[in-house]
Amino acid sequence: MKKIICRNNWINIVLIVVLIMSLFSMASFAQEEKIIIKLGHHHNVGGLVDKLSNKFKEIAEEKSGGRLRIDIFPGAQLGQEREASEGILMGTLQMTVVTETNYDNTVNGFGISILPFVYDSFEQQIRIFNDSPVGKELEAKLLEKGGRILGWLAPGPRNMIFTDKAVKTLEDMKGLKMRSPESDLFISMFKALGTKPTSITWGEAYTALQTGVADGMESPLGMIRDMQFYEVCKYCLLTNHMWGAMNLIINENLFQKFPEDIQKVIIEAGKEAINYANQLAIEDEEKAATWLKEQGMVFYELTEEERGKFKEALLPVDAQWVEKHKATALFEKIQELTK
Repeated sequence: MKKIICRNNWINIVLIVVLIMSLFSMASFAQEEKIIIKLGHHHNVGGLVDKLSNKFKEIAEEKSGGRLRIDIFPGAQLGQEREASEGILMGTLQMTVVTETNYDNTVNGFGISILPFVYDSFEQQIRIFNDSPVGKELEAKLLEKGGRILGWLAPGPRNMIFTDKAVKTLEDMKGLKMRSPESDLFISMFKALGTKPTSITWGEAYTALQTGVADGMESPLGMIRDMQFYEVCKYCLLTNHMWGAMNLIINENLFQKFPEDIQKVIIEAGKEAINYANQLAIEDEEKAATWLKEQGMVFYELTEEERGKFKEALLPVDAQWVEKHKATALFEKIQELTK
């Protein structure tokens, strides 16, 4: 009888040990379970924004030792640009890449990267927004609203394109219907240039140009190529009127749920991916112009006299925007950095 009891005790001990080992195994599995982040953007596959997103994915997954998995959804699958920018702050979207102006009515100072005729080089924009107190100040403001900026992308100078009219001067633009982002800065700019701004989201711009809803728009050359706008726009006027930045951004509440080592990986991967994409944009600018010409797009350059007319027309736009958005101090810092 004692032997039976003793054997039963041994069986119970073995079962307990097995159970404990299983629990440890389950805990270990839970710790190793992948963290999945959905990154949605509104640009085409293979374009600059998509390359930035995929570089972030590559670096983050490698640095995390496989603990992170970044799923990328291009082409506005998770929402157009305005929806994506709002989704980040609301927590309905985890990560995205959006133009900084999407937050100009949410946080004072946002949109300042794209003020007309303020900046004149890639290096200048990259330095001001990635490596100076200006960028850090804006990042802190958006963080309070729920969005953590991982880096600033400078996609290049913006130029005017037109469907079927050879525009060479400011006068030639009068009365044209110009596609505008849903931003008061762009709308004010197009009005100051004597055109009729039409608010159309980025993902619908191609169709608007194709159907005559818009007579033209403006964009960096690389994105004109990536979005195939050359198929519906024959003419390009090299104005370099704006530069502007885009943000690689993650929802802050989501970010705070991650372990510290994963947070570090995300920050480092964001910085490295932005550096890669900015260098890519610099190298790609001249290539894009050559390629677009090969597709039949006709290019015109502004004369110094015409450039002066554009600047003069847009000076009040800068001043009004700075006053409206209470960004005088920030604008003065940028003016010092651009001297």
